Amino acid sequence: MKPNPKPTILALTIALISLSSCLHKAYYQNPVQANIGTYHAVPVASDSVKSAFYLSSSISLGGMNENLRDNVLSLQLGTHRSHVLNRMRLYYGASAAVGSYNVKRYSSYGYDTYYLDTVSINRKAGTKFWGAYGAYGGISASAPMGRRGEWRYIGVEGSIFREFGEYRDFRKELPNRAATTIDKKNYMGSLGINTELIFKGRSRKEFGMKFAFGSYLRTLQYSTDSSGYSYGTHDNLFYFSNAYHFTRDKTTTYVQLNIATHAANVQFGVNYRF
Repeated sequence: MKPNPKPTILALTIALISLSSCLHKAYYQNPVQANIGTYHAVPVASDSVKSAFYLSSSISLGGMNENLRDNVLSLQLGTHRSHVLNRMRLYYGASAAVGSYNVKRYSSYGYDTYYLDTVSINRKAGTKFWGAYGAYGGISASAPMGRRGEWRYIGVEGSIFREFGEYRDFRKELPNRAATTIDKKNYMGSLGINTELIFKGRSRKEFGMKFAFGSYLRTLQYSTDSSGYSYGTHDNLFYFSNAYHFTRDKTTTYVQLNIATHAANVQFGVNYRF
């Protein structure tokens, strides 16, 4: 009787899946990714104000790296100018952010860190200061929604930021093969599209939601292990954000979820018109 190969193939498949799930990877990326994008208030057509300056601040709490294992915190302060131009909405401004990135140590037990240089990573693990500054802007087309609200049905947004700090130095000094990907550049730009719904009643209160998707215009090639084996793949850096905002008089508060490649956070912020 010929042996049935199915149980053997099944056992090997399970073994390979179990082994691959024990392999850690490390993605050390620019912290601007997912932490810088904020909501920028713009007046609606039914407002008496058609152009305005805003002061904004926000706090972001989240994680980066594989399974969001590294905790990331950021605080941001900025200002922007907004305009209502017939059916177009426009904003542009600048901001600066400071924060902390907690580089967690890796265990060397079993196959957990076969593809990582844990000595180089663990030697300088710990909480790292980071900061960034830059400019941003966006433009969208709008259509009325009800008597006072509007739908900004398609928009384009972009930004450019420069990073500095201890976490930047940590990535720069890591050997190229120490982790799966290491982004050693300190500049990061983004370009995306968005859509936004704004509901406004007879009072001065507004409620809205915004959805955005875009790219950080960068591809990170996977590194090789100590034996020279290449993973043969790469990461395209994308982002998605979903903001819910509430405006009363001159103040707009919001909560925003940011999801990017190997990064995610929740952000709380305020825009004040003056």
